[in-house]
Formats: sequence, structure tokens, C-alpha cells
Amino acid sequence: MPINTLLSEIDRKVILFTFEKRAQNKSQLPFSILSEEYRTYIVTEGEYILWELEKRKLQEGEVIAHSWMITSKNNVSLVFKFEKNNQLQIQSLFSDSHHSGRWLIEHGILKVQFDSDGHSYDISIIANNNRSIHSALQIRDDYNVNLLKV
Repeated sequence: MPINTLLSEIDRKVILFTFEKRAQNKSQLPFSILSEEYRTYIVTEGEYILWELEKRKLQEGEVIAHSWMITSKNNVSLVFKFEKNNQLQIQSLFSDSHHSGRWLIEHGILKVQFDSDGHSYDISIIANNNRSIHSALQIRDDYNVNLLKV
């Protein structure tokens, strides 16, 4: 079973926190952060608690209200159009490539899945309270992790 389907809400948040605040130069999924001991340590740490207080749950209405622009540290920019039937239309901002995917909101986290150019993508978008630029964790092919801004 793919690792991304096994990740809980707290796993996704701990990984995103780790990549945003601690391991910004890494791209491989650090399996050590999935240990119970590490999770327990992180979620009780002050820096994590402050980070989590800056986050909020997304609502379906705001997701389908408009198109979303996604960008990576490598300057790959995509436009996501979320449809009411949990279908997703994906278009590259700088080329004619177009893909389809699926989305759902689970515990306030917007989860996106699609395939492109022989790769599978699993993206978890966590909203920020204080601004309209959100954080996202992208897992490509079950092991390569990237931090995205939405």
C-alpha cells in the first residue's frame, strides 16, 4: 500500500512542519519522522504548537469558488480548478499541458491526487489563518517530498 494513503492528518502536519521549519533542503521522505516517538515529541514542542495555531481548516465553498495557483521551490506553477463533483482540472501556467485529478477535504485538509508524465502526485493543502497563501506537502511517487505554496 502506498505510503501516502497511510498518512494520518497529524502525520501530514508533522511532515509539513518539518519541511517548512527544519529540513528545507531535503527532498526524500524522511521515514524517521513517521515514528511515534518523533511525532509525540514534535506535537508537544512549542514551535510546532505556534505553527499549528497559524493554520485553519478549509471549507468546500472556498475551494470551488475560484482557481488556485500552486508553485514549488523549483518554480513549477500550476493552476488548479476544483469542481463540485470532486473532479480537478490542472493546467500548467506556462505550457499547454492539462491533466485531471480528484480532490477531497478530510479534517480540513484539502487532499489532491493526480497522475502526470508517469508520476503520481499526492498533495495535502493546509490553510493559513493570517494570509491567503497556504502551505502544501507534495509527495511524488510515494517517496519524493516537496513543499508547495498555494
